[in-house]
Amino acid sequence: MIQVKKLGFFVMLSIMLLTSACSGNGGDVPRNESTGDANRLTEGGKKTVVVSVLQNNRFLETAVRLFEEKHKDIQIEIKEYKASEGTESGMAREALSLADIEKYVQSVTTQVISGKGSDLILMNNLPQDKFVDKKLLVDLNDLIASDSSFDQNALYTNILKAAQDGDGLYVMPLSFSLETVQGNTRILEKENITVDRHEPWSWSEFRDVAKKLKQQADSEGYYNLGMSPLLYDYVEENYTELVSQGQANFDSDLFRNMMKEIKSIYDEGLFSEGFTADSSKAVFQMVGIFNPRAALMMPSDFEYYQKPSVSGNQEGIPYKAIDSLGINSKSDVQPEAWAFIKFLLSDEMQASPDLFGLPMNQAATDVKLNEALQLIESGTLDLPIPEDMLPTIETMEKRMEEIKKLTSEAGTRRSSDMKVLTIAMEEFESYLSGQKSAEEVSKLIQNRVTTYLNE
Repeated sequence: MIQVKKLGFFVMLSIMLLTSACSGNGGDVPRNESTGDANRLTEGGKKTVVVSVLQNNRFLETAVRLFEEKHKDIQIEIKEYKASEGTESGMAREALSLADIEKYVQSVTTQVISGKGSDLILMNNLPQDKFVDKKLLVDLNDLIASDSSFDQNALYTNILKAAQDGDGLYVMPLSFSLETVQGNTRILEKENITVDRHEPWSWSEFRDVAKKLKQQADSEGYYNLGMSPLLYDYVEENYTELVSQGQANFDSDLFRNMMKEIKSIYDEGLFSEGFTADSSKAVFQMVGIFNPRAALMMPSDFEYYQKPSVSGNQEGIPYKAIDSLGINSKSDVQPEAWAFIKFLLSDEMQASPDLFGLPMNQAATDVKLNEALQLIESGTLDLPIPEDMLPTIETMEKRMEEIKKLTSEAGTRRSSDMKVLTIAMEEFESYLSGQKSAEEVSKLIQNRVTTYLNE
């Protein structure tokens, strides 16, 4: 049996590392946590905008330097909750523990709820629904409407719309990943299995495909379907039903049926643990599109398929914000904080090689895709796969257009509260191992999540 608890935390942490990018340098920057000084001027007469982040990276360091050069009257200070040992590049991700992330979540949430906290907040991993419900964040739609210099059409407006909570936009994504699945068309054709990669499908349908592959496996006896852990996806996809208006709904048939279906999939041995180095055996891999170069260089036998969902119906390709910022509703430098967000969304910063993920700026995404294609075509890029597996330039050009199309169709936001996911993953193991029933586990999760939501 797959050790889902170990695997779950590994994958969950990997995802949280992916979404913990936008950070600053220096350590715990002093700041007047209460906004006593209405102007908060430095000795040099500058207004100060404080940004809470988890960990350092070069993208934000560069942005702060360039922004302050353009805005002599504004100073950006970074309040970092994870001490950095150096950043070799904006793509670097130092090891973070769950304790690091929980410290950030608890510290920032406590500060903001108490009416303090920084002006700008990196919302990765934070309980966004709680912040919105308690009116702790500024509705950015109001700032956009009153700012004639901001061209939201330069961004992916479909993602902006999907990023809203109700009619309000409280968190601005800076970059994102598309939630897709890589499928090996050669193996599927060999086994005479047809899957329409352009159409949404359910995990039940995916399970049927997995059964066929298991039955038809060749003499070596296996195919690899690296699709774990499913509970993470099930909870995230149905988060608004499992946690609604501050109320938990895990003690329900909805959640118990999810657990039962996942357990049966694991018990049947249909999914493998993680990825395989043997590409000849890899059929499906759950991989988001966030790196233009890697996306174009996906091995020639693979294509992008829609990611399965519980219902089998979803409006638009699901996406995840990698870095996103919210403005503290108690901040007295909201115009200055908004100016910094605008700069982070500019052509200049969004085209930076240090920005992790697909840029929110449409022109910058096109630039990065074209640059990646040129580097591959010129032979100046180190190849992560054998050259004989590299797709042709024509295939990569078609793939580039497909990525643009998928991006324009993204319309389903995937997000959830990290702490809720952690609780669910922890308790699910006892059901998967047969130690407790689905009813017992659902009630345990219900009680723990309810206690957390009421904190």
